[in-house]
Amino acid sequence: MRKPALAVGFLLLAGCTSGNPQPEASISEYRSPVAEPVFTQDGINAGATGQEIDFNRAEPGVITAMSKLMGAGPVSVGAACSGLREARWKDGTALYFEPRAYDPAAFVGWQHGAESAGRTCAT
Repeated sequence: MRKPALAVGFLLLAGCTSGNPQPEASISEYRSPVAEPVFTQDGINAGATGQEIDFNRAEPGVITAMSKLMGAGPVSVGAACSGLREARWKDGTALYFEPRAYDPAAFVGWQHGAESAGRTCAT
C-alpha cells in the first residue's frame, strides 16, 4: 500500500520542476566590469587578464563572459540578419552567433562602434 503513495509523491514532485534549466545567476545582476573588453580580429580579449573569448565558442558561455566584462547582461538576444543570432548590449556592442545543428550557436563575429570582425549583419 505504501508503494502507490510513494509513486504518487514522486509524480507530484516531478511536476514541480520545469523542463527548462534556469541560469545560475541573473546576468543583469553584475555590478562592475571585471576587465575592459579588447576587440580583436579573432574575438575578444578580457583586458590584461590573458583570458580570451575566441570565435566558435558556444553562445551561452560567450554571453556570460561578455556580460561580466560589460558589467551587465545584453539588452536583447535573438534573431538578427539571415542565419545569425545577435546579443546586443546597452552601448550598442553586438555579438553574432551562427546556429549549429546539434550544439549551441557559435560565436562568429562582433561589432563595437564603427569596428567589427568576423561575420556580422550589414548596418
